[in-house]
Amino acid sequence: MAAFRPLPALALAGGLVLALITARHIWNSPAWRLERLQQKVAPKGGRVFQTTLSGEELAFLLQDCKLYKLEVTRRSLRRELVLKPDFYPFAFCFEQSIERKGDRLEVFLLMQALGAGGGNQGGGTYRSTDGRKWQ
Repeated sequence: MAAFRPLPALALAGGLVLALITARHIWNSPAWRLERLQQKVAPKGGRVFQTTLSGEELAFLLQDCKLYKLEVTRRSLRRELVLKPDFYPFAFCFEQSIERKGDRLEVFLLMQALGAGGGNQGGGTYRSTDGRKWQ
């Protein structure tokens, strides 16, 4: 019968612990959190958008004609609502887009009323150079 050798058992346990720490580090990274959010909202027409404005890296979520500024850390992902059209009953998000144009961010939101002859009920084109103040 072979004698127990603690060194290979310790090396195996150490390798397993190192693999778990590495996996946890990757799974908790801000990039991983944003990728998971993109996968979650894409089937519903949402979009995660990352850009640099005024020298600051920013991330946004555009979903259902609402724009959220994302604050992503290793521990959390928080949303702050920054843009939305005025409320109108029985209206839905008809079109939305977000893109970088030069040194500013441009967001287009279009709400449309339900029913025959439902016209545009809200939204428009919004621009910002810092992601906080919108025109």
